[in-house]
Amino acid sequence: MLDIAKFLDQTNLKQDASESDIIKLVEEQRKYNFRSLCIAPSFLQVARKNLQNIYLSTVIAFPNGYATTESKIFETKDAIKNGANDLDIVSNIGRIKMRDYEYLSKEVNCLREACKDHIIKFIIETSFLSKEDIYFITNILVEEGADFVKTSTGFTKYGANLEDIKFIKENFGEKIKIKASGGISDYKTAIEFISAGADVIGTSHGLEIINYKEN
Repeated sequence: MLDIAKFLDQTNLKQDASESDIIKLVEEQRKYNFRSLCIAPSFLQVARKNLQNIYLSTVIAFPNGYATTESKIFETKDAIKNGANDLDIVSNIGRIKMRDYEYLSKEVNCLREACKDHIIKFIIETSFLSKEDIYFITNILVEEGADFVKTSTGFTKYGANLEDIKFIKENFGEKIKIKASGGISDYKTAIEFISAGADVIGTSHGLEIINYKEN
């Protein structure tokens, strides 16, 4: 049977999340061993203090992505200093819609350099994008050495879409990994996304997913 916990970035990025909420997440990690915990940058040290060997993801320029490249670089370096292993960075969606190849290519390259050997995922917010937009930005991510393309922040009109996962997989194959995120809240849906090509699932419903029992 698939060990689905290994695919899950168990997430709490709520604006009103408290330190006690993060400690609760850490306790869940002790029991279930998710792939990662994905939390806000300001809570990285709290999580690290409560479980030293924990694998942590965090978000950069979240959720809008229109901060300057220099601001994203600062956030990235600060997050790494505070214990992040993975960086989920929100892309500049306006620049994607503009097809600003030079700006986006330079930004991804600079952030790849700032992350060094840490895993770098770029959130492209597929709910705003056409298939042509998705191809355009994913191609840049592949060219500049991003590890993952991530579908969504979960803070817009909808999250991950199966057809978008299939589209990325069909066009880029193994050249880049895929994190499906936003609206995936049950076991069956998670399995559908994994089967379609997602390598990682971002969810705040990890407990419901792994505790699913077939009727």
